[in-house]
Amino acid sequence: MTVRQWETLAVERTEAGDLDVVVRGTGEGNVLGGAFWTELTALTASLADERGCVFLRGAGDLFSRGLDLRWYLTRLRRATRRGDTTEMLSSDIRRLQQAITDLASCPRPVVAIIDGECAGAAFELVSACDLRFATERAWFSMPEADLGVVADLGGLQRLPRLAGEGVVRELALGGGRYEARRALRAGLVNDVAASMTAARDTARRFADLVRTKPPSVLAEVKRVLDQPHESALIAGLDRVATWNSEYAPSCLERAMTERIEVAR
Repeated sequence: MTVRQWETLAVERTEAGDLDVVVRGTGEGNVLGGAFWTELTALTASLADERGCVFLRGAGDLFSRGLDLRWYLTRLRRATRRGDTTEMLSSDIRRLQQAITDLASCPRPVVAIIDGECAGAAFELVSACDLRFATERAWFSMPEADLGVVADLGGLQRLPRLAGEGVVRELALGGGRYEARRALRAGLVNDVAASMTAARDTARRFADLVRTKPPSVLAEVKRVLDQPHESALIAGLDRVATWNSEYAPSCLERAMTERIEVAR
């Protein structure tokens, strides 16, 4: 049953009562532009009274290529003309950080189901989910350093809790990709299935277990698991937002333009 159709998200309630959220994004590759971040915040605010799980997956044959560079390049050029690039970057980074933090703080279990590419901001988004089920075709990358910025939406803070710092250093410093099986061995994902159908079946079986537990207990389990890391998360997000907004603008526009040209 369709619950709501947004511009960048499609939300349906399954027969079992879970929410199936499909990321369509703001352009080719399910990229994550301004409308997506606004709608993600609105969606998350509506989840407090939901029961069961929230499934998050991409439209088509991939999860998402990450941030919508065309959208952000337009914003960056406007800010450059106004002379307030640092202020704009700081505000935007913190707003997007908060959208992901709100998803992580959702009292319901959030399960990412990943097929194909999951890169950059999308990888940071799924790092905030409670579980990640992938297909054999899934792969992950953190290409932010190639754009002259530090990954700033929580991946550097959350991913080491999943896979260890060495794995995250390899991803963030090298910018290479982790295929599904390697990601499973590293702890980045909980399971790898042969197909999207099989991955969704795995997620549904987990949701069947969740529905037998009191919602208040599930919410408290999440809070107890997250609490020891909150101070470090907040400090890390603040540090990277400050650094990127103050030091990255000089090369960011050129790097984004080059990346868009390569993608054509």
